[in-house]
Amino acid sequence: MKFGVCAWIYGDAPLDRTLERIAAAGYDGVELPGEPDRWAPEEVRRALSRYGLAPLALTASCMFPQTPRDLANPDRAIREQAVRYIVDCLRFAREVGAPLVQMLPSGETRLRPKASRDDEWWWSIEGMRTAAVEAERTGVRIAIEPLNRYEAYLVTTASDALAYLVEVGSPWVGLTLDTFHASIEEPDIAGAIRAAGKHLFHFHLGDTNRQALGRGHLDLPSVMEALRATGYAGAAVLEVMPPGPDPFRSIKDNRSPQVLDKYLAESLARLRAYA
Repeated sequence: MKFGVCAWIYGDAPLDRTLERIAAAGYDGVELPGEPDRWAPEEVRRALSRYGLAPLALTASCMFPQTPRDLANPDRAIREQAVRYIVDCLRFAREVGAPLVQMLPSGETRLRPKASRDDEWWWSIEGMRTAAVEAERTGVRIAIEPLNRYEAYLVTTASDALAYLVEVGSPWVGLTLDTFHASIEEPDIAGAIRAAGKHLFHFHLGDTNRQALGRGHLDLPSVMEALRATGYAGAAVLEVMPPGPDPFRSIKDNRSPQVLDKYLAESLARLRAYA
């Protein structure tokens, strides 16, 4: 299993500096921000090569209404823009060698439907089916991620995600589980991992307070055992934040990067102990 880090946690720092920090901490790879217009693919490939990091995935940015990337929105134009965004991410991922793009079934921070939930469910599935065609064409898979109820509403559990995947009906679309979100929504995180089974394409790690592994009450041994039991062959990617009041902003002050450096080191030591 490869261990990686989500690059977005270092905020607006230059990509080169973020990759340097992740490599220095001893990780195998990185999950890149899903912003295809920010860098040229060849620039990213050179930076990854310079630091010996594998491109593990792209993180979708679907903060709504800051970005019009909401597959479940009643506005058809917004839904279509969300599909174009996934397609652009898939093409960028292929160019930089990333095997997977994450996507959210609805806009992040939107906590209730604008129309009926059923309508929004089916709008989202329709858009994901369209994106799945491009996923097959590019050879890059899509993973939807259940977020906790304080960040999204349409898909919050592994059970929700599995029902969604049944309706999408594509082997190119699976799911990501995140231990932080799961600690809020799942009665049994290891059980959710086992239920996801072959549909688990990607995995995010953070303790129950979204800090370094070992700083909350996550049962990491049971999580790692469940991953082994399902035959999970993807990456395990750290997604943590320094403590502070804003759950959507990782860099709180000028000390935050050093806090994250420490979290990366602590977490990798625990991962290697239980891998």
